[in-house]
Amino acid sequence: MVPIILTILFSSFKFAATFPLVIIQYEFSFLETILWTNVGGILGVYFFAFLSEKLLAWWKRMFRRSNRKILEDEQQVKKIFTRRNRRIVRIKQKYGLIGIALITPFLLSIPVGVFLVVRYYRSSKLKFLYLIAANLIWSVIYTGFYMFWEELLLKRA
Repeated sequence: MVPIILTILFSSFKFAATFPLVIIQYEFSFLETILWTNVGGILGVYFFAFLSEKLLAWWKRMFRRSNRKILEDEQQVKKIFTRRNRRIVRIKQKYGLIGIALITPFLLSIPVGVFLVVRYYRSSKLKFLYLIAANLIWSVIYTGFYMFWEELLLKRA
């Protein structure tokens, strides 16, 4: 029971790093690995989506200014694009929702990827479906790789 709980917790935070632990240390089967890592991934997606929405609402509430002050600032100063802003816009335009969902389990962690999706694709009704589908796809790829990596290496040699 403890390995299952740890698998769910680890995969909800850092999805990609969970697979070596689960397969090598806990010796889960192919289907068990896919099942428990996806349970953790799905719980992580929903938990961090809820947390991200609350964090964004708090941020907006804490740092919003009066409408009059905003209008005065817009008339005086143009918006300054920083390197960070340009990078975020470039990633959003280049990859879109599906791209961010696909790289979330692989390159980003679930908390970071879900935050980006919630922040920039708030109105999309398919955002959770894309994130969960990406988790499922990557869990099959990772599990297959770690289960059969010895056989793959021996065949090449």
